[in-house]
Amino acid sequence: MRWNAVKLRNFLYLNTKVIEDYTASIDGYTYDEESQAIATSSENTLAGKGAIGFASGNGSHIGKQSEEVTRSVRISDAAKFEKLYKYLESDEDDGLKYFESLSDTDYDALYRDDFLEVLVTARFSKMKELTDSVKKIAELAAIFETITDQQILDKKATEAVNGFSALGQIKSGKEIACVFEFDDKKYPLVAYLDESYFRCRQDSFVGQAYLLCKIVRKVPKGQSIKLDEIFDDVKKLPLNRAQRRNMPKNMDNPAELRDVIKGPAFVVLPIAVYQ
Repeated sequence: MRWNAVKLRNFLYLNTKVIEDYTASIDGYTYDEESQAIATSSENTLAGKGAIGFASGNGSHIGKQSEEVTRSVRISDAAKFEKLYKYLESDEDDGLKYFESLSDTDYDALYRDDFLEVLVTARFSKMKELTDSVKKIAELAAIFETITDQQILDKKATEAVNGFSALGQIKSGKEIACVFEFDDKKYPLVAYLDESYFRCRQDSFVGQAYLLCKIVRKVPKGQSIKLDEIFDDVKKLPLNRAQRRNMPKNMDNPAELRDVIKGPAFVVLPIAVYQ
């Protein structure tokens, strides 16, 4: 039986727009602040001889006064998330479903728009992992060149670094493809993350964590998803027949950058990632 008390979470990613939209649907409105009334009390000492009842040794009387103080408090993103989480958890039939692994039966019983909380390990696409690694190598090379006054990267290596940097610039500002996997690597979940909602450094993001998400679609066995296709935008251009004939026949990523997620799998809307 899972504990229903408030859970303390360290958020790595939190889509505040989705949470605002969902909580507004639950309450019929949204707000960032609320007023709280707090009752306070104080004790007053009244001097007097011959007092009876509540009296001290010198005959002083202790009386109590109470008052109510109103304060304005800001509703945090974590509190809004907790409200949404409890709402989903309260619906035992169609609410939140928790998994640390999935069986074939579990997969078949899940549908579009189902909400999931899963314990998974995250990784970025091969394209992002490689371009990020090349960026770090270039930064380290620049530091060593400054210290040693010697060229670390030859002309060919510099051209390769510049090429990967250009690929990174193409993907910059776009959603980041991320794969969330169970320990057994079955039924992976593919999500596209908005950079503005990260709550940690991206190099600290990968690893095991909880993912709260909504199923966008299921990818059945025999189908697949290609991540970070370089020429994806070109493929979507409205070209005529002659233009299509002049395009290269193979516009898939090179083998080093090819990242294909085979079904059965999921495409999900990521709401939060936390530990």
